[in-house]
Amino acid sequence: MDPTSQKAARLATALNGLGHIAMGQSLDEIRRSEGDAKLRRLFHEDATLVLDLVEREARVQSKVVPNPEECIAALSRFRDMVQSVDFDDAVSMGALKDHARKALEAFMGAPLPEKLPE
Repeated sequence: MDPTSQKAARLATALNGLGHIAMGQSLDEIRRSEGDAKLRRLFHEDATLVLDLVEREARVQSKVVPNPEECIAALSRFRDMVQSVDFDDAVSMGALKDHARKALEAFMGAPLPEKLPE
């Protein structure tokens, strides 16, 4: 895979990771296979990758991200919180989910559905 394709695939994976949290999908399987510390690191990396992209686009005043300031703020909160989140604490996970949702909605310029289609 060429470097551009690798970068695009990594960005898609990062957005998927944020979407996983934003939509409240279960983390049980990945927690069992990867462990909480690695999962925190992976979600932190996802947020950092997307945050770097949004910040670059904001600097050049691109219209690729409809609400870059809101997206940057939500991603920053997500990234800070995910480093120490207790995945078993409903309140913490609710806040993390809210940050992920706000970031993705700002990234897309549209609201996310409340739940995934069946």
